[in-house]
Amino acid sequence: MRNDGERRSDARFVTPEMLLPEVVAKYPATRKVFDKYGLRGCGGPTGPREPVAWFARLHNVPLQQLLDELNEAARESLEGKSAEIRFEPTIADTIYQPYFSAAAAFAVVFGGLWGAILLAVMSITYEVQFAVPYGWILAHGQGMISGFVALMAMGFAFQAFPRFKHSELQLPKLAIAILPLMLLGLTGQILAHFFLPKPVFPSESPLMLAWLELTKRFSRYDLFLVVGTVGALLQWLAVTLFIVVVAVTLKRANKPEPYDPIVYASLIWLWLSALANIVLFVHWGTIPDRDAFIQRVGTWNAPLRDAQIFGFAAQLILGVSLRFLPHAYGFREPPRWWAKFLLVSSNLSTLALVVSFPLYMLLRDHRLMALYWFALLAWSILVAAQIAMLKLFGASQEHDRALKFIRSAYLWAIVGLAMGLAMPIYNIATHQNFSHNYLAAYRHALLSGFILLMIVGVSSKVTPILAGVDLRQTNSLWTAFVLLNLGNILRVIGQTLLDFTSFVGFLVAAAGFVQWAGIVLWADDLWNNIAAGRRIAKEGMTIAEEITDITPQTKVATVLERYPQTLEVFLRYGFAPLANPVLRKTMARVVTIEQACRREGVDMEALLRDLRKAAGLELEAEQAISSKASEQSAEISEAPFHSDPSEATDFTEKLIWAALEGCYDPEIPDANIVELGLVYGVRWDKEKGIAEIRMTLTSPHCPVGDYILEQVRQSVGSVPAVREVRIDLTFDPPWSLDRIKPEVRQKLGLEW
Repeated sequence: MRNDGERRSDARFVTPEMLLPEVVAKYPATRKVFDKYGLRGCGGPTGPREPVAWFARLHNVPLQQLLDELNEAARESLEGKSAEIRFEPTIADTIYQPYFSAAAAFAVVFGGLWGAILLAVMSITYEVQFAVPYGWILAHGQGMISGFVALMAMGFAFQAFPRFKHSELQLPKLAIAILPLMLLGLTGQILAHFFLPKPVFPSESPLMLAWLELTKRFSRYDLFLVVGTVGALLQWLAVTLFIVVVAVTLKRANKPEPYDPIVYASLIWLWLSALANIVLFVHWGTIPDRDAFIQRVGTWNAPLRDAQIFGFAAQLILGVSLRFLPHAYGFREPPRWWAKFLLVSSNLSTLALVVSFPLYMLLRDHRLMALYWFALLAWSILVAAQIAMLKLFGASQEHDRALKFIRSAYLWAIVGLAMGLAMPIYNIATHQNFSHNYLAAYRHALLSGFILLMIVGVSSKVTPILAGVDLRQTNSLWTAFVLLNLGNILRVIGQTLLDFTSFVGFLVAAAGFVQWAGIVLWADDLWNNIAAGRRIAKEGMTIAEEITDITPQTKVATVLERYPQTLEVFLRYGFAPLANPVLRKTMARVVTIEQACRREGVDMEALLRDLRKAAGLELEAEQAISSKASEQSAEISEAPFHSDPSEATDFTEKLIWAALEGCYDPEIPDANIVELGLVYGVRWDKEKGIAEIRMTLTSPHCPVGDYILEQVRQSVGSVPAVREVRIDLTFDPPWSLDRIKPEVRQKLGLEW
């Protein structure tokens, strides 16, 4: 472990804990380095609010290499070789915005609302298949899979893959042109599905009878057949062009990674599914009677959905997880052989699913159904092994609002696959040849549990970062998380129970609207973040914060914008860079007074006193705030202060300790801050929702101190019921190696 003198000897300008906006604003030439490794238009004029160390990990760049290049660029800025911040976003920099926005709209309308209405009608009338026209169900499925899942995948691929490869999106104009092509195709097919296939089963449902009466006025079913077929063709063309753009981008990047073949394989399954969609639309749209319906839909619906769910969506999620999760959250990176094994096993299993079922329907050979079951078993083993390989439920170096969605998504994958494996047993136990209710519950667990939650999780992390919005200041999405999972649970359990009683019909009907409410909350958050990103890009700054007092946690720019006269105070205390108006609108927006004082060695209490005086804050107001703070301090002091996780008795306090165990010093990544003895104690005020963390750093001048403290704020702040995080940073007593637990010292090789 190097001492502080060794750390500072090279007089580096850029350090791991510095935030990207701070670096770019202070040293404009560093922008070209960040752009080289995938920043480009991400996060607005100065990049997202994330530490340099996190950027290096996410973009798979050796930290020391990145620091060397950044410091060289910083010297260029200081020497006057590059004096301005260039921010010229291109189509490729913001291409995720229209794709994500359109995908969220499909999720809200066709995935959530329309699906909830159909589910309510079918469950309340107790007619699973025949209460509504089957084409309406197909419209829901097409809108959810091709409208939501595919569009989100396209937007993510166009935005993230070039950055993963430290390259640029190729053919960007073609990439953006794919969206209207896809939307036009989806609109045509979904519209046609409202009329095709024609209902062929008798039904007592009033809705079905009313619709049949209405559609008698339309004798041109052939017109809707043409419209839907053209729509399916346009979607296939859009998918083909999407694959071309991705393939050209990855090829020109010339940076192969283990997950690449998995991505290619998933896109091939997407292409095959889009091609099959054309054929099956015509095949199903021309169903003449009940026997043909049973034969055509019964034979080919399952293979199409399996190709879409397993071959495309699940395989893409597992492949991208290999690249995204270890770098974004610090989970264990699986060995290279695992990517090859995953590629071969997932595709053989998917092929078995897609081929065995229609062959069984044709030949009625039960060995083919056994093959189908073994393919599901293989997928179950793969997902469980992926979780173990990543150590997905182990310690995470990042705790944010997205992590809970990602972890629960993988749990739903296990639940869904377990239901698929249990389907033959369920049918035998319930004396049924086939249960529509159970099949729908099984697919819902995979699509709305696994795939939907994974997309919600990843998008809730990357969208604010891409937009330049401070992730810490975004909605935690806990309400959306609860509603989505609750809706899934009620749907899966309730729809299964419909095989035994109709009394749960209203419960199942409610489940759809519960989940829809969760989707709406997520979509609203996504749209708001995208809108905020557009404002940031346009204005070149973030929205000013309103303040009622100047505190250690107040942003420097907030003080300057609210009280311009305080600039003289900052300059008097040695903050000379603030004389530059560009720095006041960029770097100062992400640095708190506490961080600035610690970095520059300024007396914070003296600065706060002079800032308040210059701002004209009344003494009475200051005294009132101090009195309130004293009351809060007195209130929280009634709660016990625990110095070890074993002393925690409250469940939330245990979660707080667990969150702290997920925080790491980047310079000592093999042990968390609790194991290193950096946490002196935790005080949890249950009534006020205040978590007070008393902790230290390895040195008062620790170069990654701000980064560690930010980890603690985010991790503890993400614990349910915690409304405020207070960090009491102390160096009395000073930290020493003796504070490290003996077993950890041995693991770190510090025993002698």
